[in-house]
Parts: sequence; C-alpha cells; structure tokens
Amino acid sequence: MILDEEVQQQRKLKIEPIQGSYNSYLVDEKGKRDWGGNIFLACLATILAIAFFS
Repeated sequence: MILDEEVQQQRKLKIEPIQGSYNSYLVDEKGKRDWGGNIFLACLATILAIAFFS
C-alpha cells in the first residue's frame, strides 16, 4: 500500500535491564490507540438500534 503522507505514530518505550544477565534489556512498547474506528462503530450501532426499535 502506498501512502502519500507518512503518519507519525506516538510510542512509549520502557527499557529495563534483565536481572541476572549481562547487557540485556527488556523493551516494553505501548502504542497510542486510535479510537476513531471504535467510536464510528458505536455510533452506527446506536443509529441502527434506534431505527430497529422505533
């Protein structure tokens, strides 16, 4: 897939040394969630439920 623009994704990295090892680290990556699709689905389900029950 070719995109015209590069989308910047914000990530949080947490780096911790692993106990009992030499020069090894644990990287915990947490991405920022995109709630746009979930909000759209909730609105669509609400509209369909109102149309069905009325």
